[in-house]
Amino acid sequence: MATFRKLKKGFTLIELLVVIAIIAVLIGLLLPAVQKVRDAAARTQCLNNLKQLGLAMHNFHDTNNRFPAAHQIGTTWYPPLYQMDAPPGGRTPGSSYPAEGPFWSWAARIAPYIEQDNAFKTFDMRGVSAAWPWWQYIPGLPKTGDNTVNAIKVKSFICPADGRLDQINHDPGNGTAPAGGINGAALTGYLGVSGRDQFKESIAGSGNPSPTVKLPGQDGMLYVNSGVKMTGITDGTSNTLLIGERPAANTQLYGWLWAGSGDPPYFGATDVVLGVRERPTSPSGTPDFFRPGTINDPQDLHRYHFWSLHSGGANWLLADGSCRFMTYAAGTANVTVVGNINVSLLEAMASRNGGEVFSEN
Repeated sequence: MATFRKLKKGFTLIELLVVIAIIAVLIGLLLPAVQKVRDAAARTQCLNNLKQLGLAMHNFHDTNNRFPAAHQIGTTWYPPLYQMDAPPGGRTPGSSYPAEGPFWSWAARIAPYIEQDNAFKTFDMRGVSAAWPWWQYIPGLPKTGDNTVNAIKVKSFICPADGRLDQINHDPGNGTAPAGGINGAALTGYLGVSGRDQFKESIAGSGNPSPTVKLPGQDGMLYVNSGVKMTGITDGTSNTLLIGERPAANTQLYGWLWAGSGDPPYFGATDVVLGVRERPTSPSGTPDFFRPGTINDPQDLHRYHFWSLHSGGANWLLADGSCRFMTYAAGTANVTVVGNINVSLLEAMASRNGGEVFSEN
């Protein structure tokens, strides 16, 4: 007796192609959603980082009755001598050195308040030439670049959206340093806000800021030799920017965490602080502004403006400890006029006592 078996029908080539196409479409729809979730998580963690820095800043103020300076230098060190305040802690007797040590950043000053007291204790912050902040080494370790105190990395100073693993610059030095001159420097993506720019000088004119039109800078919270007190923030702490985002480029030449000079005149701009309309080198430099940037920047063209790895804008810490996300439009949207010169929303918020009247809406 003959028996018959029912043959199982397989997928045809067309059916397989249809299934593959459907899967590809689903993946195409899913990936952007996954990326949006990741971006949102990174932005939230970034805000948390800034909030922790804000708490540390307030704790420093409670202890010292002032906020830290961007960094401190001698007022006659680097001609031409643009205007600056005297070091807030005074000078070492018989010396031009700041008594609290030169070039140590605001981040170094708040280290004890962000659970980095062990790092802070390795910093030699004496106001003498022998305590130059670079090429100091962690006691008991070989004198190599990664063992400099400046190379101590802190996760909360890097935005989670920045996935680069190597966040240490290795500087060969200038030939006068010990141990072959190798200096390591941890990097940060958070810079203090010095105000409009790093220069107190003004240039009379009208219209938008330009090389021939300028309002005074050093009007923010953290600038060279600053010692801003809470009572000096007459614009209101909830309206005044304290820290913003500016990732280090792949060159790793700017954004040094614990101590950084920045470009001439070495007021710290591009390394530890920035103005929201920062000017390179001199008061007549072309002002930059808050706009998108990229870490693939071999000429470091984006070092003079705030930007972030978040989509559409960046996170900011304000003087009251609150944080907010602001779009790039804030960098160019004019909200008021001072002395016939247009003032953008971000400039108004970067000023601690300018009296600008503006609305964020």
